[in-house]
Amino acid sequence: MKKREPLSIKEIIDQFITENGLGQKLDETQVMRLWPRIAGETVNAYTQSMHVHNRTLYVHLTSAVLRNELMMLRGELLRRYNAEFGYSVIDNIIFR
Repeated sequence: MKKREPLSIKEIIDQFITENGLGQKLDETQVMRLWPRIAGETVNAYTQSMHVHNRTLYVHLTSAVLRNELMMLRGELLRRYNAEFGYSVIDNIIFR
């Protein structure tokens, strides 16, 4: 039996995530966790709920005025997410 170099905890966790296909789900969780930083605390105060499905972030807001304003800023919010992650994690944001 050949001896292998010991793996770090990070390498073991990364290997587990890859082997079990958990990367996308972890990214989706991170997208929702980062919403206050990406959109701002004021917008977050009007956010009722959110979820990610098929690389689309669905955000339910309590203000119709804010919803219309954020629709115009959708591209900027996507750009901020891409900059935060370093790759495209979501393709669209839908405000309801």
